[in-house]
Amino acid sequence: PSPPTAFPATSTPNPTGLAAKLSARDPSLLKNRLFNLPPSPQIYPPFLRGTWDVSLQFSGFLFPSSSLSKQTLLADTSIPGFQKCSIASLADVGKESITTYRMSIDETTGLEDRKVALKGSLNGFLGYDAVREVIYDGNAGGNPNRIGIDFVPNRTRNANRIELFCNGRESELVTYESQQQSKELPQSKQQAMLLPGGKIFLNSEYIRQVTFSLSQEFGVARQVSGNYAHFWTWKGNDSDPERIEGNLLTAAYLDAQDPLFFEEPSKPVVVYAHNLIGRKVVV
Repeated sequence: PSPPTAFPATSTPNPTGLAAKLSARDPSLLKNRLFNLPPSPQIYPPFLRGTWDVSLQFSGFLFPSSSLSKQTLLADTSIPGFQKCSIASLADVGKESITTYRMSIDETTGLEDRKVALKGSLNGFLGYDAVREVIYDGNAGGNPNRIGIDFVPNRTRNANRIELFCNGRESELVTYESQQQSKELPQSKQQAMLLPGGKIFLNSEYIRQVTFSLSQEFGVARQVSGNYAHFWTWKGNDSDPERIEGNLLTAAYLDAQDPLFFEEPSKPVVVYAHNLIGRKVVV
């Protein structure tokens, strides 16, 4: 695998970068990436390093396709997010209550402990100890683009094992200075409403997930493939380094084997949104 590479740091967003893509609020820009060179592991910036307790809450969804109706898509149960565990880190996408998990990023390398995050989020979404083991060696010089998840046998209906393959990553770090919230206010109130400086980190992962579960045919495992991408936005401010806020957009795509694939081959057919709050913990 390729060695980790540093993220770009700019004071203003790259006009063709990830920040510009997400700020456009146009789902058609979140196209799938299937054929790429193996991406390097994600390196996180210093303000995100350490251990965080993250709370995650569903905030909405969108059917952006102009080619396929909502009714047509809702009938396609193979689309990621329509069944539990079809998006590994969001095992119950539309769950209304807050889900918490632990995010641990190494202070020196900037690499995330994917085992801790995936096991915590899966168990949190499902509400019980579903995961037996997460297999990942990307932080130890192995393959950073493949993760295996073994479930406790016969405990989770839709999954006995999940394999995740990362097809692409992007990231961008944007810094911003302290600024006044409104120049139309009196000077005394401007000082009170000073917005603190800070940083915004955006990163994405394009995932192909293969889920194995029991089938109605004895001795034959049921296998379902799905494609989706996560787009994280994390914001930290200089006045409170112990707290981070952000959001997660998850774009679901049609699989190449789906009969509807050629109606929408690269653009997302569903986009899910979640709000994120992280609080730093001492371990």
